[in-house]
Amino acid sequence: MSTPIAPSLRSTLERLRHGGAVNGLLLGWRRQVLVNALPFEPFRAEKLLQVIGDMRDHFRSGGDRLPNVFWFGYETCHVLAIHRGECVLVILHARAEEADFLRRTGETFLEDAQLLIDELLNPPETPVVPSGSENLMGLR
Repeated sequence: MSTPIAPSLRSTLERLRHGGAVNGLLLGWRRQVLVNALPFEPFRAEKLLQVIGDMRDHFRSGGDRLPNVFWFGYETCHVLAIHRGECVLVILHARAEEADFLRRTGETFLEDAQLLIDELLNPPETPVVPSGSENLMGLR
């Protein structure tokens, strides 16, 4: 993971976390966890990401329709999974009435964070510094 970009991505997620009654966030790429801010152990976060990926694959195999948002309501916690391309943002939240607000906020986050995510997944190559005291122009 690229050190300068990961803290920026995590701080953006932390601001999203304070947007409502959010209990946890998970950012994934394909089936790999990028940022885990869930109140679970890491293996549970990975399992959640795998299950959400399996659900999306199930719908993909059933036809041309590919859902970008899943929302599940449970008694004390709700799960909102938002896909954009190969990235997924999972939001655990407590109030059902905040689902639409969190969906719009999550979609905006994924749209705005694409550059950060691309930078995290494809870090720039470090430039090659010429040996010796000569610079690129051959001057001393």
